[in-house]
Amino acid sequence: MSKTQILVAVGLLLIGATTLSLSLKQRDPERTPLVPPQRFRAWWLIVAGLALTHVLGASTRFGTLPQLIGFGVLSLLATRQFLSHLQNPPTRHTKLACYLAVFLQYYWVYIHWYGFFVVFIPVFMFLYLPISGSLREKSGSPLLETAAMHWILMTAVFCLSHAGFLLILPGGKGLLFFLVLITEVADAVRMLLAQNRFGRQISPLLSSLAAITVAWIVAPAFTPLNPEHTILAGLVLGVAGSIGHANISRISDEMGLEHSGPMERMESLAYTAPIFLHGYRYFDYPFLPG
Repeated sequence: MSKTQILVAVGLLLIGATTLSLSLKQRDPERTPLVPPQRFRAWWLIVAGLALTHVLGASTRFGTLPQLIGFGVLSLLATRQFLSHLQNPPTRHTKLACYLAVFLQYYWVYIHWYGFFVVFIPVFMFLYLPISGSLREKSGSPLLETAAMHWILMTAVFCLSHAGFLLILPGGKGLLFFLVLITEVADAVRMLLAQNRFGRQISPLLSSLAAITVAWIVAPAFTPLNPEHTILAGLVLGVAGSIGHANISRISDEMGLEHSGPMERMESLAYTAPIFLHGYRYFDYPFLPG
């Protein structure tokens, strides 16, 4: 299939699924939907965001900057959502450090500095965060508070920024589309199967099979992956998405995060993006321009 055919098929499928969901809701308002309405909103926001940043990024004047700003804003909103739900709110200094880390992380992406992009939050912010709150009076558990702060930055900023990093690679827009499509398809299959106990038990397997199938169809048009790596990518992304959804959903429930918030748009992508980027690099595909 060509790129145009795939894009049209994806658009028609999303429109059809949304229309069907709204129609069933009107017929039976008390009916529990197979796919929650907030998930449809998340999908449409993803589509709108990718389309808008693609149009803006088509200009040689801006390059990948609009797309990176879009991911940066999403990371910023997700970070803010997490920070506002912590049991012990961080100090202003710590909050400022976290928000500044969002800007810096995407700046390393923008200037193509892979070496610092990959160590800034895992190493430097990890070492700095315990110091950033040292001026506050002792309360709670410093270990748990610091761990929570670092986990927030790792998930909402570091992991998601890997999706942004794909954009600066040769053929980056196609790689990003491939990643997002595979992740969301696996998510959709998993949600459809989650309505009964047996479905939940086999959902990781079937969502991975769906990811492999879609990867096989889409990869030739959007990526340089060979057939073996296409199958591997579908399998790994399907499994990683399941793990990411389960992990972040449990943490979101514990923290009382609203299901229609920024994390709804990135829970699985936060796990699939780093794995895809580093797997792509490991197999020596074109990594940086020039």
